[in-house]
Amino acid sequence: MEEAKFLEDEFEADIDLTPLIDVVFMLLLFFILAATFSAPVLKVALPSAATAERVEDDLSRLVLSIDADGRLYHLDAPVSIEDVPGLLAAGTEGAVELRVDRAAPFDAFVGVMDRLRAAGRSDVLITTKSE
Repeated sequence: MEEAKFLEDEFEADIDLTPLIDVVFMLLLFFILAATFSAPVLKVALPSAATAERVEDDLSRLVLSIDADGRLYHLDAPVSIEDVPGLLAAGTEGAVELRVDRAAPFDAFVGVMDRLRAAGRSDVLITTKSE
């Protein structure tokens, strides 16, 4: 008899959505903050070349970039041309990758290449995009 009474009683099953909403807001906050703290990417419009070849990424490679105004960058941080020998001596054993904007003044490119050759480096990769 008692079993039948149990089946006749109605019980309410409520689902509390408060923790779910809290988690959604925390995820939203995480992605907003992560997007604002991401490092800015240096925009360099690479020239195209018909003979461009794909080269594997190498973490030991020193990457230098010259933007359209002729400013020199290393890891998206501006550096002067006088800093190039110091960057080479900092322990980069791989090749030097040079990314030059197609609108960059040719003097900036020649200045960096001159510093690299004066430091005894001839393993310079000039990055282009393939046609």
